Amino acid sequence: MIKEVLETKSWVPNHSTVTDLSERVKCETSNIFLQFTITVSSSNLNNYFYSEHQQYLYDTIKELHGKGLGYKKISNWFNEQKIKTPRGSDFKGNYVYSILKKGKIRENRINREFDNEISDVKFYIFD
Repeated sequence: MIKEVLETKSWVPNHSTVTDLSERVKCETSNIFLQFTITVSSSNLNNYFYSEHQQYLYDTIKELHGKGLGYKKISNWFNEQKIKTPRGSDFKGNYVYSILKKGKIRENRINREFDNEISDVKFYIFD
């Protein structure tokens, strides 16, 4: 019976939680094999983390820029607060722009969605 079902190519695996096997049809052969390819993509496979200081700078710049401040005003604010860049220098407008730009790229890369793919499904029946 299983052989007939597989040959029609409309067989869907039973994902039942029934544990009583008395009513199920017994398999006549144990030589049935399933071969398939799974493609999984994820953005969680890398280890590119911001330090606490870098994350603080990005979040603060994003917040201040969202309130309407320009890059030069944000850099002046950091310099008045005596907050340095990750490399220890004073802020300039282009540093603020760069941190914001690269932070957005990083967020997009981390938060992107991927489709999982199952392909090349083959059934083999050996008599």
